[in-house]
Amino acid sequence: MRILHILAAIIVVGFARTAAATVISVGVFPATPVPAVSIPAGTFLVAVDANGAAGLQLWQFDLVFDPAVVQEVDPSDGSSGIYGAAFVPADSSSDSFILGGFPFNVLGVVSGVSGSYPGLLDGVSGDGVLAYILFEFVTGHETDNPGFAIDNPSVTEAGPVPEPGSLTLLAFGVLLVAAWRKYRPS
Repeated sequence: MRILHILAAIIVVGFARTAAATVISVGVFPATPVPAVSIPAGTFLVAVDANGAAGLQLWQFDLVFDPAVVQEVDPSDGSSGIYGAAFVPADSSSDSFILGGFPFNVLGVVSGVSGSYPGLLDGVSGDGVLAYILFEFVTGHETDNPGFAIDNPSVTEAGPVPEPGSLTLLAFGVLLVAAWRKYRPS
């Protein structure tokens, strides 16, 4: 019975993936978007970044801000002022597809901003930009801190896929246990 416990521990350790927590944070502003986005005069884009992604497929967050300093802008181009970004600037397959986002300027939040990577089966990995959000300063507050922050972040990452060598070791271990049980001394 002790061998079964040892084998189970080896299998669990062998298939375990180091927990890499993706961190969603406010990036630079004003940001220069990739791919390029045409924005109205007097507005600026705020980048929202992900760091430490490992197979990131879906994401969601709320962007909070001081509504006395800035307001989210809807440029009437169908985007609601929320734009996808190229996670890897030179790779168009890493462009995020925006699934949702609802600006509530009175409350100081752009709620439920979410997106995915339809061009990639395994998602994106590393550090990059998830989205850009369009803002303008309230008159007279151009030098004040907008207080941008991320709230309620959520990510879905691809699960680990065992390598062929791991599957071979698992099969060998199962056969070894079966043979040991059949031929063990009584």
